[in-house]
This record gives sequence, C-alpha cells and structure tokens, in this order.
Amino acid sequence: MDAELIFLSLLVIAINVVSTLSYAVRIAGVRTGRIAFALSLFNLLVLFSRSSNAILAPLLSKRTEEAINAATTPDPGDFRVLLLAAAVGTVIGGLLIPTFQRLVTRAVRSFDQRPSMARLLLTAANPRNWWFAAQDVAIPNPRNMAFFGATRRLPWLVFALNIGGTAMITCGVFASLYAGYLVPELRLTAGNLSALVNFIGTILMFALVDPHFSYLSDKVVSGEASQSYFRAVVIGMAGSRFFGCLLAQAILVPGAWVIAKAAAWI
Repeated sequence: MDAELIFLSLLVIAINVVSTLSYAVRIAGVRTGRIAFALSLFNLLVLFSRSSNAILAPLLSKRTEEAINAATTPDPGDFRVLLLAAAVGTVIGGLLIPTFQRLVTRAVRSFDQRPSMARLLLTAANPRNWWFAAQDVAIPNPRNMAFFGATRRLPWLVFALNIGGTAMITCGVFASLYAGYLVPELRLTAGNLSALVNFIGTILMFALVDPHFSYLSDKVVSGEASQSYFRAVVIGMAGSRFFGCLLAQAILVPGAWVIAKAAAWI
C-alpha cells in the first residue's frame, strides 16, 4: 500500500465517520426537542462529507488514469481497500455516536441561551472548552444492544433499504472508475455513469429511508414512541449502514461490468 492509497483510505474513513455521526445529530434533536436546528447541524455534516468527496474523486480518478496509461492489468484491489476503509469509518462513527450526541446536545443548549451560529462556532474553536468536551466522551452502552434484541416490530424493510442505498452510494464512484479499467476507451462515459448509480442510491436513502427516520424522530418528541425504541432503531440504522459497506464489496466487480456494458450500449 503506497502513501497515496493510505491518504485516500484516511479520507474515505473520515467521510464515513461524518456520515454515520448524522445519527447522533438526530438523537440530540430528539433529546432537546430541537429537531429543525439539529437537522441544520446535520446539513453541516453533509456539506463536510460532500466537500471531502470533491477532493477524493479527482485524486482517485488520476490514480485510475495513471494505471490505464501504464497498461496494467485491471485489479480491483485498490477499490476493495477503500471500501474496507468505508466499513472501518462506519464502525468508528458508530462507536462515537454516544460522545457526539452529547456534544451536539451541549451545542443545541448553548445555542438556546445565545442564538448565534458565529458565537457557537467560536465557542467550539476555543481550546479552553475542549476540556469540557473531553468529559462528554462515552462508550456505547451495552444496554442499548439489549434494547435492540428485545424490541419487536423494528422497521426491517427500512434497514434493508438502507443497506441497498448505502451499498450503491459507497460503491458507485469506485465501480464506475473500475469500469474505466475494463473499457479504457470509454472511461469518461463510464465515469459519468457514477452519477446515475449515486442517484438511485440517493433515492433509496432520502426518499424512502430518511422520511421514515424523521417521522420516528417526531413521534419520539411527541411522546408517541419511546426513547428505548428510538435507540434500537438507531442501532439498526448504523448496523445496516455497515452491512451496506460490506455489500458494496460484493457488487463492486459485477457493478463495474454493468456500467461498462451500459457505457458501450449508450
């Protein structure tokens, strides 16, 4: 593994940590009753994640172009390493959910006292406040896993959709770039087809999965659903995201062949 691949892997880990921490923002919104404000903080995380993708995509594309120009045998090894990094980032993000939801809860309450986003960012950047933030570090409570095991009527279909959507979004760019290995004469067309794969994954995530999760958040705030049930669903969402990263490994090569065929067909 060369230095460039290590850097790309760290970037992929960071992107997936941030994406997984979005569940912590939902928990903080439920606990404080400030769902809309928590969602605005969630949008900041999405902005960071997409900005990181803007750095990742050209670096990975250049690496692919260099491999094609060197006439090397197509090898999905690099992409599998990056998909493994995505799974690792998801696990790290899941372990950080208890800590991050406490930090976001503190941030929401601080904003309640003085509603100024600039002041909130300055407070977070002050090194003197980092000690207080360190006191919020917590490990996942095993009792939450007990809630998940004991809770019935969980939204298993939503979890399954989350697995599929995560797999497509995680694998889309990698599969399209690998398709460029397979059909180098059509690599630009194959690369642009990643937008279609990501679109399908986004539809699954934001049109079918996210509305259900938002609806459940509102039900917890109104008292129609319990906190323990919500914790169980959060565990299911984080777990299904992890399995989606694993599924991405399985569909990488078949997906690349489909994209290659589609590039030739159009």
